[in-house]
Amino acid sequence: MGSPIITATHVTKTFTEPVEFKVLNDISLTVDRGEFVVLVGPSGSGKTTLMYTLSTLDTEYDGTISIDGVDIRGLGKDAVADFRNSMIGFVFQFHYLLPDFTVLQNVMLPAQRRGILSAEEMEDRAMKTLSMLGVADQATKKSSKLSGGQQQRVAIARALINEPKIIFGDEPTGNLDTKNTGLVLDILNELKAEFNQTILMVTHDVQFARRADRIISIRDGRIVDNEEHYSPSSH
Repeated sequence: MGSPIITATHVTKTFTEPVEFKVLNDISLTVDRGEFVVLVGPSGSGKTTLMYTLSTLDTEYDGTISIDGVDIRGLGKDAVADFRNSMIGFVFQFHYLLPDFTVLQNVMLPAQRRGILSAEEMEDRAMKTLSMLGVADQATKKSSKLSGGQQQRVAIARALINEPKIIFGDEPTGNLDTKNTGLVLDILNELKAEFNQTILMVTHDVQFARRADRIISIRDGRIVDNEEHYSPSSH
């Protein structure tokens, strides 16, 4: 692997409602560049909260988190949003595609928000990304007309449009059957192998977890296991 791209040090997050409790309790971890890491644990363990915190979607915590050498808590709200848009892509259990937009329009949205590329450059990059994911032939269709597996591949294309250094995911295969879960896993491992893409995902899916480089198990807001696996791309 490479140097750390995510470093969390003594991260604690406390919820105050309905009673005060620590949903994250003194978490310290690192994720290396090009590493595929999954967070697992029972419901209520804190794994999803940890993912949201590490990915800058939640900035209310004690401790420090740095991404690519940048201390997130040292940034203002607008700066965090800009940093997130340029550095991070997201894939969720629900694809959150806009049903009345075409596939191409959906994929281009994060690039339009970032506002760096011309319309032609955005379209070209979106089409190349859709092609890499095997759904370029669906570009002019409304996203609501696609199958569940196709929609999740489009969601991955959307996550990649700004060429993020890290992809975060929350149960990205939670609504997919075994075949489409396998396809999504193949895509993620290809991204890791070809582009040294860093990936951090929350999952309940055993098949998914086994295909990662490392499984971090969370229970009661603490890391209870930090287990390395083989890299599927090397086999």
